[in-house]
Amino acid sequence: MHSSATNGDKTRPNGFVVGEWRVSPLLNLLARGDEQVRLEPRVMDVLVHLAKRADELVSKEELIEQVWKGRYVTDDVLSVTIYSLRKAFGDDARRPRYVETISRRGYRLIAPVQSATAASTRVQTDLLEVPQLAGAAAELPRQPEVRRPRRYLWLTVAVTVALAVSAASAVWMLTVARHRRHVPTAEAHEAYLKGRYFLDQRSIRGWRQALEQFERAVALDPQDPAAQAGLADTYSAMSDFGVASPAEMRPRAMKAAQRALELDPRSAEGQEAVGRVQFLFDWDFAAAERSLARAVALDPDYMPAHQAMAWLKSARGQHAEAVAAARRALQLDPVNTARYTELAWVLALSGRHGEALMETERALQLNPRSFEAYLMKGWACELAGQADAAFAAYREGLRLSGVTEESLRRIEAVYRAEGLAGYYRRWLNQRGGGTPMSDTWRAQLYARVGELDRAIESLEHAYQKREGALAWVNVEPSFQPLRSDARFQQIAARVGHRK
Repeated sequence: MHSSATNGDKTRPNGFVVGEWRVSPLLNLLARGDEQVRLEPRVMDVLVHLAKRADELVSKEELIEQVWKGRYVTDDVLSVTIYSLRKAFGDDARRPRYVETISRRGYRLIAPVQSATAASTRVQTDLLEVPQLAGAAAELPRQPEVRRPRRYLWLTVAVTVALAVSAASAVWMLTVARHRRHVPTAEAHEAYLKGRYFLDQRSIRGWRQALEQFERAVALDPQDPAAQAGLADTYSAMSDFGVASPAEMRPRAMKAAQRALELDPRSAEGQEAVGRVQFLFDWDFAAAERSLARAVALDPDYMPAHQAMAWLKSARGQHAEAVAAARRALQLDPVNTARYTELAWVLALSGRHGEALMETERALQLNPRSFEAYLMKGWACELAGQADAAFAAYREGLRLSGVTEESLRRIEAVYRAEGLAGYYRRWLNQRGGGTPMSDTWRAQLYARVGELDRAIESLEHAYQKREGALAWVNVEPSFQPLRSDARFQQIAARVGHRK
């Protein structure tokens, strides 16, 4: 149990200590040795409140009331905040050492909590109990007392120890292996987080907003590798979904990714961004896997690395590993519908249609108005042989996207007369409308309606443009009718460097 006697110190400028971390609320900063992590102000507010009630269950309602002061906030916002806090501590929700989730009730701070003064005093006492240091310190000349703020006590101890070692003529060597990560400014980090949010919207407007936010983050903090990686990932996404030229986007994506690694060669963000470029633009699966594996090793909690690894593994036909990586990405980002639809997608590619449908339902529970979730549900139903259920899901997705009731009635009439093939022909015959359509996606539609020569023609265009979506050519179920065609085989053999 934690003593409540220290609670009064926790909001003082010198902060408090949680487990291995010193907490500075006024600076929104965690520190452990030479490692520093900047928190968003709201995340720090949640930590401070949990620390006041250390080792006690704190309900979600209490946290929202105390931290957000009565403003309307959903449980999802609180979940994201707790996720950010865990990530800062390097904690794992499955085996928590800092923040424990009590299912359906709230959260509990389980790491030891004490005032900064008590922690510093204990360190000083422990050091002086070492005989060589205690004796050397006793030989030092006494200096006039100088009162220093308590937040500098740790520095005083360090200087005292250094002088004691020198006086004792001891030769010590300290090897520091801990990696120092860049701590962005609060404003730059906020822009970065917004960029990641908009990137997952998967719309032309969302990608534009993502670029704006990442560019702003770079301008505010040019030394932040994460912001550069965000730019690279946005360029990759725009090419992957067919809304920008791969020839134009690839140099931009690689330049930003390499800049991230120049700023920090051990940046997980930079390694992931390079791996994504190698995968989506270069189709160099082996090189991409090496880069993504390094990213995961450097930061096991960096969600985009697991996301990209899931995509790569699915393209290589390594479906069990793809599903495992997608599940890990979802575990790290559990309040984002994109993570559920991505898991559903790799499950569907592996033939696990029932499980894919379960994930789309989970996505719709989180966001009942998700257009993407309904499209994924429709595709999974179609692969499972449930044509009517597939069309119903597609129709609902179109309704949520703003298609008028009159247009929906016409689409229904086409489906009743021609089935899903008619529905897909309507997509192919559309002009404009703002819906991104890569040549790879167009090839899928042609294959689904039985126009195989036009499907091959679209695939050849996709290959010439080096579209990212073509990376899945060897596993995409829609291309099954094409696999015996020599033209298709030539394209498929050139994609992926399947080593």
